Amino acid sequence: MLTTSKLVCKQWKSIIESPHFRVMFMSLHHSSSWSLMCRYYKTEVVAHYNCDTWGLNRTIGSYISSFITDKFETHMNKYRQANVVTYNTDIGFILIDVESIRGDRSLYLANPISHQCLEITLRALLHDFFCPLEIVTQTKNGVVLGYKVVMFDGKQRGPIITKITFLIYSSETQLWSLNTVHFPFSFSFNRDFHHPISLNGNLHWLIRNSEDTEVVVSIDFYDIGTSSYRCRVTPFPDLEKHPKFIRTCTTSQGFLMYMNIVSDEGLDDKLCVWRLKSGEWQLVFEISPTFIETGFEYLPLAINPFDANIVYFWSSKHQSLLFINLLNGNFVIHNQLEYNDQTSIIRSVNCPVVMNIIQKIRCCLFCLPQWLYRIPDITGV
Repeated sequence: MLTTSKLVCKQWKSIIESPHFRVMFMSLHHSSSWSLMCRYYKTEVVAHYNCDTWGLNRTIGSYISSFITDKFETHMNKYRQANVVTYNTDIGFILIDVESIRGDRSLYLANPISHQCLEITLRALLHDFFCPLEIVTQTKNGVVLGYKVVMFDGKQRGPIITKITFLIYSSETQLWSLNTVHFPFSFSFNRDFHHPISLNGNLHWLIRNSEDTEVVVSIDFYDIGTSSYRCRVTPFPDLEKHPKFIRTCTTSQGFLMYMNIVSDEGLDDKLCVWRLKSGEWQLVFEISPTFIETGFEYLPLAINPFDANIVYFWSSKHQSLLFINLLNGNFVIHNQLEYNDQTSIIRSVNCPVVMNIIQKIRCCLFCLPQWLYRIPDITGV
């Protein structure tokens, strides 16, 4: 609706793109569609959709598949295949790897809501040596000022890594450049490094340092030092305790979030939720919900990206999705494939095999933004 309304006349376009309209629009729409996707298998573990922000009556995965088909796969005389390689939760952009019938490879940055799509020129032999990582963006007052596509040198191998070479495309220069980041410690390279979390121009990784301590490493790709991007290291806040689950992070309301059930000797288990702010973890919730005492097995899935008071777990015993309200500790076990809460629909995977898989690999939270961000300097496809 917003994209078509701007085509009516210049006055409508000016009104819709004004800061006042943006603030009013976001005040009326407090949520949006989102999905928790199982990496490598492209399965939506939890899908939250049918919100009134964009009016999508199906899951994001289904919607994006249709978008890619319309943009690329219907033109079989030109394109052979197209796959999403990166979902940017920050502002809802996706990065698409496209192969032509001649075997050439291209990257496209796209906004699946507005259907804007911009080809990014590749350097020679790019796909032979570099792997796509993420999209980092710089925004101000609802306007995307710039973006960077970050890739890393896939040839880097070895059990111990002290530096990483990135290949970075900048929308400001429309050029690729190499930059090597030196870490303040050595760490073991594993496949988790392929899946950072992008937020506010930063990429965040979960890494074990040389002392075998789990930390979050953050690089701000819009804050360059004398010769390289600065690297910040933040240890997890519960290192002295005994967490129940493998540590993992997600995003909610503009913050990097971490939750786990932790225990101290002789004390009751507690569900704790932290957010990373200004380089420090802040404890925002610490409760002892009654579901911990029931004894069934559970697995943390996600924090609602638009409401940090709501978290989701999976009960492997009951094959059910668990909703927890952190404000009062109340929880609801939902054992149906689809749940309608009158304002939206939540669908979960009712498959023990998939749930066993996600205990061993990282999941990707992707959400459509509450505002229609435009890609700078659109040239189209």
